Amino acid sequence: MTQDSVGLDRLDRAILRELLRDARISHVALGQRIGLSPTSCARRIKILEDAGIVAGHQAVLDPKRLGLSTTVIVRISLQSQADEALDAFERAIAACSCVARCLLMSGTDDYLVTVLARDIEDFEDIHRRQLSRLPGVARIQSSFAIREVINRPVPPSAVGA
Repeated sequence: MTQDSVGLDRLDRAILRELLRDARISHVALGQRIGLSPTSCARRIKILEDAGIVAGHQAVLDPKRLGLSTTVIVRISLQSQADEALDAFERAIAACSCVARCLLMSGTDDYLVTVLARDIEDFEDIHRRQLSRLPGVARIQSSFAIREVINRPVPPSAVGA
């Protein structure tokens, strides 16, 4: 059983690949796919969860089927990068229900935010009533996604695919 620097062997990586494909797979089906008993699969999954490598299981929802057909990438710069300013902004953006993802960035923009909206008019309302009112915002730049090409929680290379 060879392990890499993260402590995962080939069976752990096989389990992770299968869980990425189908997080609801039964231990029996998982065992059949990777050549382990259901009990061994359950034990290994528990170890991966306890180590924080598997941080949870979630449903992947289709935004378009929920009426959210417009994805907007928003770059936000703050007036200050002081800890208090960053903390206030992060608390406020966490309360914005239209935000799917927010990343603190290096470089010219402080945050990269992904917003899901029904359409351009809906985003205009989100921009005016939510984003522009966030504390400490100095500049907002928005780009509309034309089409999603890839959306992975982790790249396949992370689990040896």
